[in-house]
Amino acid sequence: MNLKIRTLATFALVVLTIGLFLSSQTASASSGCHKAKGNLSIVNNGNGTTSGIITQGGRLNGTTQAVFTSMFTATPDPNTFSFTDDLTVTTEKGILQTHNVSLFDVANGLVTAIVRIDPNAGTGKFAGATVLLYINGKTTDGGATVEAEITGEICFAN
Repeated sequence: MNLKIRTLATFALVVLTIGLFLSSQTASASSGCHKAKGNLSIVNNGNGTTSGIITQGGRLNGTTQAVFTSMFTATPDPNTFSFTDDLTVTTEKGILQTHNVSLFDVANGLVTAIVRIDPNAGTGKFAGATVLLYINGKTTDGGATVEAEITGEICFAN
């Protein structure tokens, strides 16, 4: 796989990971679960990591750092690759850790990810948090930056 595709895929993964941490303040009083929705802006650092920021995500607003944990893997579609990463979201309420599986459509610049929260790695409000988030975004510059939306639900332990 060439360097451009690898860089784009890495960037897409980071964007998806960051999106995981966006959530709204609307909560389910009976379950401790909150709908998540926010905006994620990611920059590919070019060294196997990304950094970014989550906005309009309520308690998930903060900075992000993703580390790619796999190389791009080919899929049956020659323009689409899968990859994995670990995402750390640092907020005023604590640190959220996730493990993500992403798809990157190089031809269209589309990135999507399933974000799994690690309940054993979070701190503060995110200690013991569970459930899945989804990241959907796009790059218009070949993967150097990604703009994405994070949706889903987070269930807080405390």
